[in-house]
Amino acid sequence: MREEARQGRSAGMAVKEGFARAYRTILDSNLTTLIAVSLLFLVGSGPVKGFAVTIGIGLLTSLFTAVTLTQLLTEWQIRGRERQPLVLPGVAWLDRLSARVPNVMRGRRVGLTLSAVLSLAAVLLYVQPGLKYGVDFTGGTLVEVQAPGVAADDLRQVLPGQAGVQESEGEGHYLVRLPVAQEPTVAAEQMEALKASVRDLSAEAEFPRTEMVGPKVSGDFSDISILAVLLAGAGVLGYLWWRFESHFALAATLTIALDLTKTIGFFVLAGVEFNLTAVAALLALIGYSVNDKVVVFDRVREQLRLTPDKPLLDVLNESIAATLTRTVFTSVTTLLALLPMALAGGAAVVSFAQPLLFGVIVGTSSSVFIAAPLLYWLARRRARRGLAQLQPTAEEVRQRLAQMP
Repeated sequence: MREEARQGRSAGMAVKEGFARAYRTILDSNLTTLIAVSLLFLVGSGPVKGFAVTIGIGLLTSLFTAVTLTQLLTEWQIRGRERQPLVLPGVAWLDRLSARVPNVMRGRRVGLTLSAVLSLAAVLLYVQPGLKYGVDFTGGTLVEVQAPGVAADDLRQVLPGQAGVQESEGEGHYLVRLPVAQEPTVAAEQMEALKASVRDLSAEAEFPRTEMVGPKVSGDFSDISILAVLLAGAGVLGYLWWRFESHFALAATLTIALDLTKTIGFFVLAGVEFNLTAVAALLALIGYSVNDKVVVFDRVREQLRLTPDKPLLDVLNESIAATLTRTVFTSVTTLLALLPMALAGGAAVVSFAQPLLFGVIVGTSSSVFIAAPLLYWLARRRARRGLAQLQPTAEEVRQRLAQMP
């Protein structure tokens, strides 16, 4: 709507054209994520399936409000002033920012090289020292202990030698892990013995959270989680290949893969436990990242069809500039929602909020500095094979045939 108003359209036309032009982008970005979570629901079980259902309901609700309710409320706001200019207070600086066309593609080689080096380093960190897996994947018993005035060394002395003690946030707050027990009765006895030992040190000790996972269940979770991430990526690739073209789909998928590898590296460096909550964070990152890429790529496709003779580097720079304010606003609002969870959410959500916080920053920067250079490289490779940058639509073919003598 800001773009339409900047071109001199009245308030009524700006709202109408703004929603009409944004509809396709909104649909593409939401459907890619919806395809991914639908595949999760089909193959997942337990928490994975619950995550898919929750995200799916949120996406459908968001899609409905974006294309219907928001437009109705906006039209209600301008009722009686449809023929007047659309005035959006306090956004003049955004128009000035969008009007500038930074030469982002000038640093494309540096951006791709740096991204590849960081992703390679993340893969090496994954190999050694590796992720700190939670009981969801390793099996065993996890007990959250709140024992005021009890030191970690004192706790280690009274617990069995195979028990692992990790200091958590706050004084007297610990996570205790016991190895997997083959029989449920043995695991229950271990847990009761642990609680009794801790209460001997502090009568005020509390145990807010207890998780018990058997070896077979943890193995199933591991297989399902890997399959879920792979299917989510494949679903996104397939939809983008159909909706855009092969080089657009490959550029988006490769960029998302680079984003995920860097996030895995963050898990290792930050020492964040990798559990099913962490898998949910990776899946949410796929949805967020592809959403951002679709916004930029949709503008690139639009510009290529409007100005097919313009150099691709110029089209990419202009498309990035035109969508930059949307990308920044989306990222800032997401970060504001995640920041309280990451700082004060506690052990229950730290494996989700902190990696996703990092992933949003990485995904936002990759939409500008990685996805567009990859698209440029793949488009040049496509051109060397004698293929067009973008296949014409059926309507464009009819128009060209009508113009032929």
